[in-house]
This record gives sequence, C-alpha cells and structure tokens, in this order.
Amino acid sequence: MRTRVNDISNQEPFASFIGKEIILGQEAILVNNYEHFVHEEPLYLDAVGSQLFEGTTIACKLSKGDIIVINSVKDVTNGVSGTTSTILLGEVTTGNPSKTKPFEYDWGNQQIAKNSKGVYLFTFDTADWEK
Repeated sequence: MRTRVNDISNQEPFASFIGKEIILGQEAILVNNYEHFVHEEPLYLDAVGSQLFEGTTIACKLSKGDIIVINSVKDVTNGVSGTTSTILLGEVTTGNPSKTKPFEYDWGNQQIAKNSKGVYLFTFDTADWEK
C-alpha cells in the first residue's frame, strides 16, 4: 500500500485558525527533522526540552510571543501500519531582524475507537504554541 495524504484544512477545528496569526505561548524549538520523518518541511516545531532523535539537531530557538501562521493541515495515513497522523504545515516569524521559517508539526493522536459515523476519533494535546 501507499501512504495516503488528505487535506483537511477546511475541517474544524483547523478551519477556524488556518491563515491567522497565532502568538507562540511558550518558548519552542525548530528541529532539523530526521529525513525519514519529514512529510513536507524539514523543520519540525517541538517543545523546549523534548528528547531529540539521534541525528537531529536544533535549527532555531523560538521565543514566547513569536508569530505562527498555519497554512494547511493534512492527515497522513501510513501505507504499511495504517496509522494516521495530523500534520500542520505553517511558518513562524522570529528573531531580530525577523526571519520567517517554514515548519511542520505533528498534532493529534488517532484513537482505536470510531464515532457513531464510523470516523476514527482523534485527541489533541496542548500544542506547543498554546499557553
């Protein structure tokens, strides 16, 4: 099987914040992601203090108050395992002078259960840009 990608940018809760400026609620980092884990952007948004995979490095430190814009959201279903990840693709503006850097962020965990309409349920932990 092949990996399937489905754009879900127009679905809630994502549609309510696509293209809008979001203020980073805490310090974060951009990580040079391990090539095997990159979906579209090689920089991955992560929390300060997260354990990095061997072979990855911190590309940039982000400050509380930096501006994030999420441009699209995609469900990526692995062709082998069948697990689905929700990937947010966006950009962050940081630094002085300011620079804009693209990133991806893996947000949401697929649950085993389906709802009454047969759709898999997802849970969303507090995102790194939230307080």
